Amino acid sequence: MYAYDQEQDFNEEFSDTTSVPSNLLKNKQPRLKGNRCYTIHRVLNEKWRDGKFYNTVTIKLHGSGDFGSYIKNAVTGAYTNHRVGSEAEYLYFSVANCTGLDKMNGPVHLYYDTPSQYENHQFTTVDQEIKDAWLKRVNLLKDKYM
Repeated sequence: MYAYDQEQDFNEEFSDTTSVPSNLLKNKQPRLKGNRCYTIHRVLNEKWRDGKFYNTVTIKLHGSGDFGSYIKNAVTGAYTNHRVGSEAEYLYFSVANCTGLDKMNGPVHLYYDTPSQYENHQFTTVDQEIKDAWLKRVNLLKDKYM
């Protein structure tokens, strides 16, 4: 049994940090303020859609912040009027990069306007079923947020 599974006596000096187990807090470091821009190098060794042959490509990624921060476009770095964790987050095609770019804080969450924007930026392809599901979800929400 873990310490946080046991009942605790709560007093007037209760705070949010005391309610979270220390083993969960020790790896979570505060994010640095400012621009979270990452660069990755991807090996392709193939001809891409534009007809050019690429050995390697360098991709700049703009990650969004934690819950409550404004969503940032992963390609342009432009902020939107919608917040991470809100229902409006579902208007965007979101991807989590779990390759260890941000070693201190875990995965980097990337938000794209469309699945096609993600494909062009990351030199990859997305299944048509995923694109259709995303479009269906956006059509349900766009009247509310656009």
